[in-house]
Amino acid sequence: MDDLRRVEAASRELDSPPEEISRWLEDLSRFSAAYLLENAAGPAYLGPAKSRSSEPTLPHAPSSFRDALAEYRELALRSGIVPTSGRFFGYVPGGGIPTAAVGDFLAALTNRYAGMYAASPGAGEIENATVRWLIEMIGFPEAAWGTLQSGGSLATLTSVIAARESRPPDQWARSVVYRTEECHLAIQKALHVAGLAHVPSRVVPVDDRLRMSVSDLVRQVNQDRGEGLLAWMVFASAGTVNTGAVDPLDAIADVAAREKLWLHVDAAYGGFFVLTESAREVLAPMARADSVVLDPHKGLFLPYGCGALLVRDGALLKKGFSFTSSYLSDVHRRGAASTADYSPELTRHFRSLRLWMSLKVHGLERFRAALEEKLILARIAHDRLRAMPRIEVGPEPDLSCVAFRVREEGDAVTQSVLDRILEEGRVHVSSTRLWGKLWLRICILCFRSHWEDLEAALEEIDRAVA
Repeated sequence: MDDLRRVEAASRELDSPPEEISRWLEDLSRFSAAYLLENAAGPAYLGPAKSRSSEPTLPHAPSSFRDALAEYRELALRSGIVPTSGRFFGYVPGGGIPTAAVGDFLAALTNRYAGMYAASPGAGEIENATVRWLIEMIGFPEAAWGTLQSGGSLATLTSVIAARESRPPDQWARSVVYRTEECHLAIQKALHVAGLAHVPSRVVPVDDRLRMSVSDLVRQVNQDRGEGLLAWMVFASAGTVNTGAVDPLDAIADVAAREKLWLHVDAAYGGFFVLTESAREVLAPMARADSVVLDPHKGLFLPYGCGALLVRDGALLKKGFSFTSSYLSDVHRRGAASTADYSPELTRHFRSLRLWMSLKVHGLERFRAALEEKLILARIAHDRLRAMPRIEVGPEPDLSCVAFRVREEGDAVTQSVLDRILEEGRVHVSSTRLWGKLWLRICILCFRSHWEDLEAALEEIDRAVA
């Protein structure tokens, strides 16, 4: 009891009193307001990391909340890219919509366990509601189900495992997967982690707009069948990260249905554009896929850490991940779908609350309008860049990504333009390689990106080229 009394007083200090938490929230409110004000006019790129004066050490004694907040500001907010900026066009951003931050705060403060439905039925209802909303968005059938993961990579891995359950293991070694060079690297990584790195893999050529060639897909499938192999999975893109290209999904779905291929659509970047009038027709065939990956932390502007997988046959997803043990019998005996039965995770962050809160507070129409705006801005960017005498533009954008380069031979001038833009830091663009050459790219997806932000980027490009 003496030992207990000795440690209990210090232990109780972890449970901060409400008045202290209120002071923290007041400081946090001022910090948030100052950050958003600075973010509105500040740079989109802050340059490389600044060196620290000393190595960080493990903190044994407490420090004030204000000191911790100030140190966070110096460590995290003084270098690198600024994806919350409306002038951040370098990569597909996680926009950081504030309603999601409130959802994350509530999820962490109340700490409801969302892995098993019976452990917190309300949290389970919110998790399941968001999955149903996503299913409705892309037009999947009632038998479909899904899961929210930390991002597109883990969602892709989860989809590959669901697809793996569709074929007996003794056939894996002669079952072929098909993709293009434009597919996201998460697909190769997922096949490796799922134990399928050894299966035959074919890289299908692309057309002049960097979309999968369906005729080449058919030719390769027929050739493999003639050699005694089994066609298994085809990976199509609904918005590549290089140029936002959308593969001909309807035609690929026809081939998949005829050849009994598992069709996976990587719609992590572009899938939510299906909500718009402009892109609905080209993206609607996602509903014919066997699995679809979407990233709410891209197309729905949430902070990083929220990817989604939807599978047409929800039973196959459950088959890959549903396990139990005696110590879980109480929570497995009752209730609706549990997220742990459809995911590699057992204990998990209550991540659906950020999505639920954002859709509840804003409603779908605001998101739809913002996505339509990005498509219009991309078409304007493509036209304006094409009109610049020394600029060569890539394919007309399917979605909100525009590729361009300086016409001069070699990559040196294009690289120098990128260096100049990043040195200024006012806007952010990035580079990639297409057709063996260096290209720059603008990806317009932050919810804060509007016409004046794109105009600033075009001015910076024009000035750097000059």
